[in-house]
Amino acid sequence: MELRQITNAVTKTLVIVVFWAVLLIDLILEPVISFREIGFALIKAIVLSGVFWLLFVMLVDTFLKSILLDAKEKKVDRSEGGISYHVTEPSNEEKAWLKAHEKEKKHGN
Repeated sequence: MELRQITNAVTKTLVIVVFWAVLLIDLILEPVISFREIGFALIKAIVLSGVFWLLFVMLVDTFLKSILLDAKEKKVDRSEGGISYHVTEPSNEEKAWLKAHEKEKKHGN
């Protein structure tokens, strides 16, 4: 998985949570709920989600890049797991194993 895909997935999840949290909290705090209040709550949720989208993209991208640089600096092995598995290059042994495994799949099917 690439760094950009991870960043997009995390950011989308956080933005969706912000949207629903703002919408639901705004509606819960209203004494009377009408179509007008629902419309204003939707507009607030969309605007705040857009603002947070920009903020989260910058924060998550910076956070993941720092993890990647730290993992490369410490020469982390993918077999250790965690997020480093997705952002570090596979070792030569792992590449050889993947090629052998693909050949077995092709011959087995």
